[in-house]
Amino acid sequence: MTDDATLYARMLGGMEAFFGLAGDTSPGGFTIRRTGVLASVCPEMSHRSVFNSVVYRSTPRLEAALDELADVYAHAGVAAWTVWTPEPDAGARDALRRSGHRLDASPQAMAAPLDEIDLTDGAGGIEWERADGAEEMCAVLGAAFGWDPGPASAVFARLPQRGHVYVARLGGRAAACVAALDAEGDCAVFNVGTLPEARGRGLGTALMRQALADARRRGCATTSLQATGMGRPIYARLGYRELGVIEMWERRRGRRQDGT
Repeated sequence: MTDDATLYARMLGGMEAFFGLAGDTSPGGFTIRRTGVLASVCPEMSHRSVFNSVVYRSTPRLEAALDELADVYAHAGVAAWTVWTPEPDAGARDALRRSGHRLDASPQAMAAPLDEIDLTDGAGGIEWERADGAEEMCAVLGAAFGWDPGPASAVFARLPQRGHVYVARLGGRAAACVAALDAEGDCAVFNVGTLPEARGRGLGTALMRQALADARRRGCATTSLQATGMGRPIYARLGYRELGVIEMWERRRGRRQDGT
């Protein structure tokens, strides 16, 4: 049985792969890679901190890198960036507060061996396809989360070739989406969204099952994601384990050191 610590480490690997891809392929963007610290820099989405994400495995190395990261993001014209921090890491939280970050969101880290996931029927019963572009996915995410679809599509233009993008339709219109990226045997899931008017129909769940069934056929052994409050019960029903809160500590240009 895969233990939670192993699943958490695999989740971090998936986050590094996903945010590294975003930085590497975003117009004008790049990825900072230091021992124990990875940061995506996406000026195309300068005001959306989730696109400009820092993932770390070493708290001392994160603390040592904070000033450099702040300078790099400022020079790149990025107005908001975030550090994904395990809730028990009090040292990182204190350092981030001192650096002008504030707690912005508290997703739940979730992961599971694929043989524990309910893959019944995959996406059977809905209209769906594997997308070869990012535009429809970003249109759904724009409506679901308020992203600007044009710049988001530019950031994720290569995701369908490097990973796997699934789109569900209602009446021929893209209504839900899921993206998956393989990382050392883990199927890392991101960009799960459904149009507000299409929620409650099981589209996202069906796409998740299809994406994970495909991942198991490719040889992936585990899957991971970071769940919002809305998505958390859905993923739990599929079989994901809760691994604890992973907080998003955001630094936004113009905010004072006291967070105001």
